[in-house]
Formats: sequence, structure tokens, C-alpha cells
Amino acid sequence: MANVFLSYDHDDIGLARPLAAALEKAGHIVWYDRHIQGGAQYSRKIEQALDEADAVIVLWSAHSLDSPWVRDEAAEGRDRGKLIPLTVAGVTPPMGFRQFQTIDLGGWSGRGKVPKLTQLIEAVEGQAPDGPEDAEAAPRTRRRVVAEDDAGASSRWMKLAAIAALLLAIGAAVWWWIGRSAMPVVAVAAADPSPRSQAAAGDLYVKLGSLAQIGDGKWQLVDGQAGKRADLEFRTSDSGAGGEPRANLVLLDGKRDVLLWSREFAVPGGALADLRQQLSLTAGRVLGCALEARDSGGLKTDLLKRFLDACAIAAEASVDDPSRLIAILRSIVTAELDFTPAWSLLLQADAIAYDLGDLGVGDRGALERALKADIAAAKKIDPDMPAVTLAEVTLAPRTDYGGALDRLSRAATNAPNDARVQAALSGALLQVGRMEDALRAAELAAKLDPLSPTHETSLILAMAYAGRVDDARRELDRFARQWAGTGALRDAMWAFHLRFGDPDVAQRFAPHEAGEGLRIYLQARRTRSAQDVGRVIEVIERERAPADRHRAYGWAVYALGEFGRVDEALAWIAEMPTEKVAKDAYLLFRAPMAPLRADPRFMAVAKRIGLLGYWQKSGEWPDFCTDPKLPYDCRTEGQKLG
Repeated sequence: MANVFLSYDHDDIGLARPLAAALEKAGHIVWYDRHIQGGAQYSRKIEQALDEADAVIVLWSAHSLDSPWVRDEAAEGRDRGKLIPLTVAGVTPPMGFRQFQTIDLGGWSGRGKVPKLTQLIEAVEGQAPDGPEDAEAAPRTRRRVVAEDDAGASSRWMKLAAIAALLLAIGAAVWWWIGRSAMPVVAVAAADPSPRSQAAAGDLYVKLGSLAQIGDGKWQLVDGQAGKRADLEFRTSDSGAGGEPRANLVLLDGKRDVLLWSREFAVPGGALADLRQQLSLTAGRVLGCALEARDSGGLKTDLLKRFLDACAIAAEASVDDPSRLIAILRSIVTAELDFTPAWSLLLQADAIAYDLGDLGVGDRGALERALKADIAAAKKIDPDMPAVTLAEVTLAPRTDYGGALDRLSRAATNAPNDARVQAALSGALLQVGRMEDALRAAELAAKLDPLSPTHETSLILAMAYAGRVDDARRELDRFARQWAGTGALRDAMWAFHLRFGDPDVAQRFAPHEAGEGLRIYLQARRTRSAQDVGRVIEVIERERAPADRHRAYGWAVYALGEFGRVDEALAWIAEMPTEKVAKDAYLLFRAPMAPLRADPRFMAVAKRIGLLGYWQKSGEWPDFCTDPKLPYDCRTEGQKLG
């Protein structure tokens, strides 16, 4: 048995998973970054795993050739004499790694058997540590058997017969379980033969095919037109008329031909691409919930229909009023107290309502009491439920950075494939200035939930926040190819280009509510002239006076920091309540805010909102503290402040 470190680019996760599974089946322990605990320092955990590895397998692909992470990990494996390189699709390893014998997997796409698996296993076993004690154990065991007395033969035969009967019983139970829990088959088909309905079904088939659960072997996707009997079947039809995009989608129990869920989609005044995106996102959420219900032992048909309706509402409805969603979910957990998927969704809806209460929508006290009561009830069902942790983090004080990261770390350990946990973890890491770690968590969230434009946009922005603007631009281009013509793409284009990209592009994608101040800000970004920057400052100073200036805080401080107006930025921060500054701490660590962080007075701000205490206690200092251009030492400056 060997400890194996698997290095790959995240775009190759569809190759990495079956590789890891095949090696584990062969008896080896495989570590790859899915095993990182959420709140852990990524670089430290990677170094620890490399130290403990007997073999370092590096998957060279068109993606990983450009990955600095993969190159660093490959160099560690090379320098420690542990490197086993693999290649796919005919790529050539980069300079410095070509002298090693490489196992070529050809054009393998991750489907079917791993090519040259025997050769790979032999290479891994060649790196495994010798086990002389184990080698001696077998002869000793054999000698004991030979030395046994024949007098016990009858007793041995009786024991063997009992064991055989037990094995037969276990075998029957295993075959029963396999038949019960076989990989569910999901079909997608057009409800009618019209070309538009066929196109809608084809698009949905492709979108659902990107979900990670297929690569994990959780379910199988088939073309409904092929006639294969499915456990669940989506049927879609395009019902658009008069230029207005419309579609119908139903989900059937394929074994009983029973309707489980249906929805009509319409995008008044919108584009067909928006309709297709909404349809695929909702279908993905509903399918996930249907499979969750199946894995949890099932629900009565009426409750299942209600649960799938709630999942669809959570996927597509505005968060302005989650009360209807909460009511549906309460009725389900009342009828089925142990149904954890409904509890998970209920806590999520409760947290949204609580956050809205923080903005003055509804009775905040009542919303807080309801959330606390539901957390307590859900913990009795499953204390390790990820949604419980996410809800507790929602209630925690904004300055409890370490507590939030500890909770999210445990949640990530218990549910490593939960995209919501990874997204929350990314946000918590941004709050404390650990930008690279936040980026890795955002990458995982986007990979785990590829149909979510929210996670994809967060990934693009996390790249930009960490100063990897070119990487963010490439990811945005990929997003544009996948979601061309959608509102989600327009939102992502606006969010990226507003702060990091082309001001002209940002202006083109600006929402209607964007005011004069943002137009002036974009002009200043375009020219960087003292005159245009001065106009931005004038707008910011006007917004500093009103009682609701906290609404302008984020963009004002960001613009001041970006344009090097550090004194004005610090004045704004000083006038804001500590809770407000702590809530928006992530703003302080974005790459354009470097002028603000370069001033030693920034450490006093960090102390005021509890960040300095977290850094000193945890030893997890923010990324900017390692910048060689920083004119002070973070630890020394922190010690001065006490």
C-alpha cells in the first residue's frame, strides 16, 4: 500500500476522480485537494500531503501545463524522487519534466477503464515502502496452520459450515441492496417532435451532463429518445409564441409514469438564452432534490411533489420574500420530521429571511427567533448537517472570523461535495484576507455546481480580487461561451469590468439603476486624470453627509483606495460603525486596495474590527503581509498595537 498524491488542474476533475478511484480500489491511499478541510491553510495542507506521499502522480494536460500549482507540486515530486507523470491528449510535459518516463493515457476522457492502469499501479507500488515485518508475518501464520492437531478437524468443519451459511446470508443481503440502490438512470426527452422542443431537450441534456455527480457515479444520464427505461425522466417542450420565449418542463417517475413536478417557464421581453439557463438551473436543482429524497429513503408522492416545488422556488425565485418557501418546507418537516433535505432547505430559507431582516425587511427579532428554533430542531435530527453550520455562521457576530472558519472547516469535512459550504468558506476567507485560499474554495464551489452562474461569477471575481486579472478574464471568456446571451453573463460582465476590466465594456453592461456617480467613476478609471479623479472625490464627499451614507460606503472606500486617496478612505472607515466595517472587510483586501494596505495605519483598522486579533491568535496572516513591496512588517506593526 502506498500514499499517493494526485496533482491535476481543476478542469481535469473528470479525469482525476476515476484515476483516484482506480488507485484506491487497488489498495492505495490517494490524496487530492478534495480532501482539504475547509478552513485549513491550503498551502500548508498540500505541503503536509506531499511530505507524507510515497508517490506523486502528476496529470499533464493542456490545462495543467499552464497551472502554477501543478508545476509546483510536480517539482516537489521530482525533487523528492517520487514523481510519476501521466499525459493525456498527446501533450508534452513542460521543460524540466521531460527526462522522466511518462505513462501516456492517450485520448482517455475519464469514461470507461483507466488506460495502462496495470503499468500505473506497478509504478506506484514501486514507490511503496518495504514491509519486512509484513513479509515475515505470512510464514509464521502458515507454520501455525501446519502445526495444528487433527483432533480439532471436526470443530473446524462445523465453524466453516457456519461461516459459509453466514456468507450466503450476507451475499443475499448484498444482492438485495445492490438491486435497491443501483445507480439511478435519468432521461431527458422532448415532449413533442417539433424542432424547437427537440432543441430545448438537447440543450438541457448537455447542461445536465456537466454536473459533477455523473463523474462521481451518483447517477446516469441517458437520451430519453433511446427508449431506455429510466428512474426519472424530464420531458420538455418549447411553447413560445409571438417572439416570447416560453417552455414547459415536467419530471416523471419513469418506473410508474407518475408526474412528480412540472413548471412553465417564461421570460417576458427576455432572450431564449435566458429561458434555457433558467430551465437548466431549475432542472438541476429539482433533480438534485429528487435524488436526495431517494437516497434518504423516499417520501410519499404528495410530499415529494411539495418538496420538489420548494426546490424549484429556491432555485428560481427572488429572495425578496422567502415566506412562501418557508411555509412549504415547514409543512414537509412537520409531516416527516427526519427528512433532512427539507430541513437543509428550510434553514437556508430562514437565513435569507434573517439577512433581509438585517436590511429592515420584516421583524428581525422574530426572524432571529425562528432561525434559532429551526437550528435547534435540525440539530436533533443531524447535528452535522452542513445547513446547520451555515445558519449558525449567519447568526454569529461579524467579528468572529475564527469561529466562522472553524465551523465551515468542520462542515467541509463532513460534506466535501457541498458547493454551498465551499462558497461560504470562500467568502469567510475573503473576509480575513486569505485571497488565494478563497480562490481555491471558489474553484471547488464552481466545479461542484457547474450550473450555478452565481458560483461561476464568484470564481471570476475571486480571481480578480487575488490580483489574477488575466485568469479572471479567461474564465469570463469561458463563461461567455457557455452562457452566451444570458442575463447571468451580463451581470458577470458588469461585475468584472466595473472594477478590473474595460470601463467601456462596463458602461455597456451597466444596469439601469447605475447612477451618475458610477459613470464618473468609470470615466476616472478610463483616463486616470487628476481632473476626473477629483470629480469622483466630489461625488463621494457629497454622499458622505447624508444619514444613510453607509449605503455608499463600499464603492466610496473602494474608489478612494484605488485612486490612492488613503486619508479620505481612512476617514470614511473611521466614521462607519465597527459592525459595518467588519461586515464588508473583504473590500479591504482586493488587489486595487493595495495603496490603503500599504499605509501602516491600516493595521489599526484591522485591530478595530478584530482582524488583527484573529491573525495573531491563529497564525494565519493575510496574503498581503507576504508582499515584498509592503513597507512594513505586519507582525511587528501588530505588536506595536498590542
